[in-house]
Amino acid sequence: MRHSRLDSLINKSQELEVMASKIQIAPNQISPRSEIDTLISAYHEWYALALDLLPEEYQKRFREEFEGGIFTPKIRNFLQAPGDVSVLYDPNNKDLLFDYWQHPFERTFRGPLLNQRQILVEARQKLEGPGSLSEDISLIEQMCRKFPEFLSPLQDRLRDRPPLTIDDEYDVQDAVHGLLRIFFDDVRPEDYVPEYAGSKSRVDFLLKAERIVIEVKMTRRGLGASEVGEQLITDIARYKSHPDCGALVAFVYDPDRKIKNKRALENDLTGRHDGLRVYIYIAQ
Repeated sequence: MRHSRLDSLINKSQELEVMASKIQIAPNQISPRSEIDTLISAYHEWYALALDLLPEEYQKRFREEFEGGIFTPKIRNFLQAPGDVSVLYDPNNKDLLFDYWQHPFERTFRGPLLNQRQILVEARQKLEGPGSLSEDISLIEQMCRKFPEFLSPLQDRLRDRPPLTIDDEYDVQDAVHGLLRIFFDDVRPEDYVPEYAGSKSRVDFLLKAERIVIEVKMTRRGLGASEVGEQLITDIARYKSHPDCGALVAFVYDPDRKIKNKRALENDLTGRHDGLRVYIYIAQ
């Protein structure tokens, strides 16, 4: 997905900012040439990928933040000569408000990079459109609703092949993981949410670019409707503090139909919870 790749570039820009901030250590002190060359290589690779992905109407503004001008030095100048001392700097006149460096990080790298990051955000929003999250959620919902149909041919295989069975929650997680990788570029299993009530909790899958967390459960003896409901309420409270969670999808696989009124459970918990969008899907 193109907007997912833009998300990766936006995240990468933060790494570039940190790298560049360490080049001009202090007056008369600059990083080794090897670290400068690493930054130059990383930035140029990032810059080329960004121009390749950006719609044409954003490319001119993006280039300007790199190229600058005679009186407006920007990222290219910083990369070419990060160690040059300003010709206007006078160590004997502390009243002069001139930087020590000819191309200081804050003005010629960080500022333009923040502008480039904003351009990437604008392009991503245009590509996503207002219904992008809804489209992603609809796709995940279809995967959850159709999960039993997905399993059917695997459990009733031809040519006397042994069936691929789902015995527990971990089997469900593995199957969902495979399905997610078909449609999403960056699927991260076993991420951790911040501490809640004194303990940490593991989420099953994080779609980093889409900012969607997917929690997978399977009913069993001792885990029926009331227990699932209690777990989901606890999960919702936890994920409100997850920095990458804009929406939570909880998929409950209930092959033995322990949940007698699945629509009631779905309707009770699906919706907004203090700004967190929650979607509950139960497949039987």
